[in-house]
Amino acid sequence: MGEKKLRQTASISSKTKTTYALILIPIGIAINIVAGMIAGQLKLPFFMDSIGTVIMAVIMGPLVGGATGLLTNVVSGLLSGDVLSMAFGLANMSSGIIIGFMAKYKKFRTWLHLIIGAILITLSNSIIGAIVVVLLYGGVNGSGVDFVVAATLAAGQDIFSSAFIGRIPVNIVDKGIAIIIAFIILKRLPDNMKNLIPETKKKN
Repeated sequence: MGEKKLRQTASISSKTKTTYALILIPIGIAINIVAGMIAGQLKLPFFMDSIGTVIMAVIMGPLVGGATGLLTNVVSGLLSGDVLSMAFGLANMSSGIIIGFMAKYKKFRTWLHLIIGAILITLSNSIIGAIVVVLLYGGVNGSGVDFVVAATLAAGQDIFSSAFIGRIPVNIVDKGIAIIIAFIILKRLPDNMKNLIPETKKKN
């Protein structure tokens, strides 16, 4: 009887987490799109479109975090009519997956963890972003980061190196801001909201 009740509780818990995911993913996407639009309108040398991704990742884990990142660029690409920009969703998705796994394995608790997370997603976003912008846009796509890329080109670097190197300082600040915001929110959440990431099953 006790085992049956335990299974029912686990099932309810799973359904609750699914419900939270369906509610939170659109919220994360909205945060990303609004922040990204503000950054674009102000011509800031930052993207600001991964804040929602990182928040969802630390609350719900890598699957929801990655989905939030990927869908953000799909939605923003449809809204802007720039279908090619959807490819940047791979970079945004990498942020959700990396931070989601860090949170899942309790590696999003200290300032050292935050620094490591910022470095990891900076590298993933810079590499993927450089590949996308070079292959699909020829190296520049009208974002604020283009000024940094242009400066790197002027220093004698090739187009891919410029697109990659130019994104590193931008991403370290951009992703650092997203991580700090997510960390602050996580600390202020009630305990029941901090346990939405599915636990890793232990092998016997």
